[in-house]
Amino acid sequence: MCAAHDEIDQITEAEQAARQRVEDAEKRAQAIKEEAEREAKALIAKAEHDAKTEASRMLAEVEKEKSAIESKILSETQEQIREIEKQAEKRKDGARQVVFQMLTGKE
Repeated sequence: MCAAHDEIDQITEAEQAARQRVEDAEKRAQAIKEEAEREAKALIAKAEHDAKTEASRMLAEVEKEKSAIESKILSETQEQIREIEKQAEKRKDGARQVVFQMLTGKE
């Protein structure tokens, strides 16, 4: 009977040891899972930050190009206005001369 009790005690101890190992393994698995989640969140946050930084850089570049194009168009428009005004002044002078000649009777 003692041998049976010893055997039962050994089985009980083995079960307790197995339960403890299972608990330890579950704790390690949980710790690994939590660490993996932290790393994933950190990677996602970095990727989001990098994407926002790149988007801001690209937007600034587009704004710079837009500004350069607007400046060029403004310059060209002002040059065209000066040219049109110059031509208008020549035509006005020509018209004045015609009116003057008509008034003075000269042709």
